[in-house]
Amino acid sequence: MSSRIGHIIGWICAIIVAAFNLFAAVMKFVPIVPGSPAEEMSRKLGMEGLMYPLGVLEIIIVVLFLLPRTSTVGFVLMIGYMGGALATNLTHGFSQAEVIPIYVVFLLLTISAYFRNPELLSRLRKKPVPAKV
Repeated sequence: MSSRIGHIIGWICAIIVAAFNLFAAVMKFVPIVPGSPAEEMSRKLGMEGLMYPLGVLEIIIVVLFLLPRTSTVGFVLMIGYMGGALATNLTHGFSQAEVIPIYVVFLLLTISAYFRNPELLSRLRKKPVPAKV
């Protein structure tokens, strides 16, 4: 596969992940109507009072992930954040089918990191970091 196609695939996956996370971050700033299903979900997950800080954190992570210079740090933080979201959902009674979107985000994150951050894979293999073209 040519490096141009890999570059395009990496960016497409990164934009999809960023859009998913930005939507989730913006929804954390939308006021919750008392007695609504959103309030019940927030209470079930134990997120009462944490919505704004989590939204800000998620936006910061997305920005770090999208900027080429900080994309490796953003990738690591995004994996950690999404891992926490997955663990929270699974430990609070959600079924595997209900967390499929998080698994899809993990897959897209991995594909994006493979094409956008080749130094991650080379470090795992203990090979020299490839030169950027």
